[in-house]
Amino acid sequence: MKIYFATGNPNKIKEANIILKDLKDIEIEQIKIEYPEIQGTLEEVAEFGAKWVYEKIKKPVIVEDSGFFVEALNGFPGTYSKFVQETIGNEGILKLLEGKDNRNAYFKTVIGYCDENGVRLFKGIVKGRVAEEIRSKGYGFAYDGIFIPEGEERTFAEMTTEEKSEISHRKRAFEEFKKFLLNMI
Repeated sequence: MKIYFATGNPNKIKEANIILKDLKDIEIEQIKIEYPEIQGTLEEVAEFGAKWVYEKIKKPVIVEDSGFFVEALNGFPGTYSKFVQETIGNEGILKLLEGKDNRNAYFKTVIGYCDENGVRLFKGIVKGRVAEEIRSKGYGFAYDGIFIPEGEERTFAEMTTEEKSEISHRKRAFEEFKKFLLNMI
């Protein structure tokens, strides 16, 4: 069964295929299609996007929306993570956290899957904290250089894609999706 992943980010496809590699009957293929991104919760964005893309291609599709939520910033950047990354970046987040003791943060991913039976949502969260500085070994993207997951001393960007995939929010959401797929095949 082929499932299309509506994303322009090849890193997300790579991560999804690593997570779902043992499902031999499932093939995840990237489809580059722009869909309107509504303002709302991650769940609302994923549900809307999955329905919208499915209506265009009439094939099983997933869309994924993720957010980076910082406790001391009242959940900011949250659903505006992409915009904030493109404007103030990691440097801006670190600047906003100057002088704050609470560096707790989490990543949340919501996968919206749509087929002829409608939309289903799958969620994954990974908790951690914001590093004091940007730390990277050249891996990762977006906020990975400033996020240290619970139980780790390294940022996501200091881990290989495979290491990050073992503990990431995206993996947790895809594990939920995988359970659903196993019941389908």
